[in-house]
Amino acid sequence: MKVTTVIAYTAVNLLLSYAAQGQSSFAFRNLYSVYGVDAPVFDARGVPLAGSNYLAELWGGATSDSLAPVVDVWQGNRREIISFVSDGYFSSASASLSVLTVPPGGWAWLQVRAWDARLGATYEEVFARGLDGYGESLLFYAQGGTPLGLPGPPGPLIGLQSFSLREVIPEPNTVWLLLIGLPFLFVRCRRRK
Repeated sequence: MKVTTVIAYTAVNLLLSYAAQGQSSFAFRNLYSVYGVDAPVFDARGVPLAGSNYLAELWGGATSDSLAPVVDVWQGNRREIISFVSDGYFSSASASLSVLTVPPGGWAWLQVRAWDARLGATYEEVFARGLDGYGESLLFYAQGGTPLGLPGPPGPLIGLQSFSLREVIPEPNTVWLLLIGLPFLFVRCRRRK
């Protein structure tokens, strides 16, 4: 057998087995001008997130109720959590962030989740606290590509919209309420006498 035939046969087998892995990949960045993606993320006061104090992660699934963290298939299915570069924008260097339940080039439900890293290492950790400092985009449906661009590039996050982190106003402590109310109660009781 000729060397070129062996190489061609091997390449076809690799591509076919690669496509059978069943994963759709996405370019995890919220500024991708070529595709019209421009969706900065803000804190609760409207200030764009920036720096390593804020993190973002892409979640995806075949259905809107089956979202799971999107993973880097070439890094042992590791979650890709990235910090904000500047002015509400983030950009992952990985070209193999994949939704494992969606075939290459398929459509997936996606959501970007962001949080204050000072409150926890993962979105779930901060969410479980039930306070503030976390938020998520609206769900959107986008077409993926294939990991590492074979045979096409990862899909852009077309449909992603800007969002803000939540700010929950904590309820006052009952002891403080009592202390604040005591002077008024005292004045009212003195007036009745």
